[in-house]
Amino acid sequence: MEGKQLDLFEGVLLTADQQEKVNTYIENCKKNSEYIQKKHLNIVGLLLMNGFCKDTHFEESCKTTIETRTVKLGYTYNNTDFETEVTAEYSQSDIYLLGQRFDSYKGELKPSKFFFDVEKDKIQCGSITEQYRYYKPRTLLEKLKEHNLNAEYQFEEHQKKTNLEKNTIEKYTKLYPNATIEAKDDWSKYGGSYRIVEVKFESGSYIQFKLDTYNLKEYLYKKHDAVFEKLTTEELLEKFNNQ
Repeated sequence: MEGKQLDLFEGVLLTADQQEKVNTYIENCKKNSEYIQKKHLNIVGLLLMNGFCKDTHFEESCKTTIETRTVKLGYTYNNTDFETEVTAEYSQSDIYLLGQRFDSYKGELKPSKFFFDVEKDKIQCGSITEQYRYYKPRTLLEKLKEHNLNAEYQFEEHQKKTNLEKNTIEKYTKLYPNATIEAKDDWSKYGGSYRIVEVKFESGSYIQFKLDTYNLKEYLYKKHDAVFEKLTTEELLEKFNNQ
């Protein structure tokens, strides 16, 4: 039994070499845990020193635990690998920026958490910046505020469009109860996608409106005269002649 020790968790014997690997693993876990804790404090300090407010602009937590885990040590190529239970110190750091985002699919303004990277005294957070690069902390704080204001603006614009669309449909439904009034999606090369309200009559003729959220009103976008489209060339000439 010389050169072997009893593993109290499994009741199996470890060789001196295996025990050394276990001890090294425990030491490395301790060093890594201390590194995580120190880095966590440094990042929190960097944020606070540059105007970030805890629970307003960021949240943080750092948990240190003593846990017993089943680990695999050694190497398979030389048949030194083995599995055993080890009790060691572990730390977990969680720091993220706080903000909000507009969910265009659900039309909701939602609170959000943004993860970021730190390199020396600069911070990178691609979720809130146009460029994927590192910024000075105070600059990034302004970017975070701008991002949140933009999310609010998008939400307010969505509400305006939704209300204007609803009011426009109700308006023309009362004026023309026999017509079909509905909102649709349309698209243009330069304008992208947008919503329109269509008033379609039994004849097949229709008027389409675009929605102006700035002035809170609709304006004529397209018109189609189904009867006019069915006229022959001779009928069109006669119609124009009598205008």
